Parts: sequence; C-alpha cells; structure tokens
Amino acid sequence: MAIDVLSDRSYNGVKESVATAKTVATKTSAKASANISTADKTYVAAQDAVVLTDSAKTLAKAKQIAKDSSGIDSAKVEKLKKAINDGSYKINYESVANKLIDSEDEISSIFG
Repeated sequence: MAIDVLSDRSYNGVKESVATAKTVATKTSAKASANISTADKTYVAAQDAVVLTDSAKTLAKAKQIAKDSSGIDSAKVEKLKKAINDGSYKINYESVANKLIDSEDEISSIFG
C-alpha cells in the first residue's frame, strides 16, 4: 500500500504531519503490541509496512528545508535597504492597494 499525500489536495485527510507520523505510529504500535501474544507479534510485525511515494518523500524534504531555513532572502533585503537609503525605491501604490483588496476578499471567503 502506498500513501500519496499529494493526491488529497485539501490535506483534510492528513491528521498527522509527515514529521510526527513516525512517532505516532511507534506509540500506537507499542500500545497494540502489549495486547498481542509473542507468536502473534511476529506475524503482525511481518505484515505491517508503510511505503511512501516519491511525492510524499519530496514533500517531507521540502518541509524540512523550509523548517530549517530562516525564511529571509538576505540578498533581497540588502537590495531593498540600499534602494531605500539612496532614494531609488518607488512604491507602486496601485499594486499595494490591489493586494490588500485581494487579501481582504480571501479572508472574507474563509471566515465569511
């Protein structure tokens, strides 16, 4: 059985994140193992397996990279600082207004 996290675009079906799934599975397995005889444990352990698709593995790697990064593009920040200091930074007020309106529309659609 393969799990393809990306096939459920809404992510509503995913209750645990990829990062915590292993911990949850281990805890659940340990609780279940306490109620199973030794002979049955061998059979159950040989039967249980989870195989992640390449898409799910890629998603997990991307999540870890995002988690490890600071989220700041230092080169872009320096470029903007320089433009502000030398007076060459120009604000596109129409674009800012449109993005604010779009954000408000999106929030209204969510919390309606």
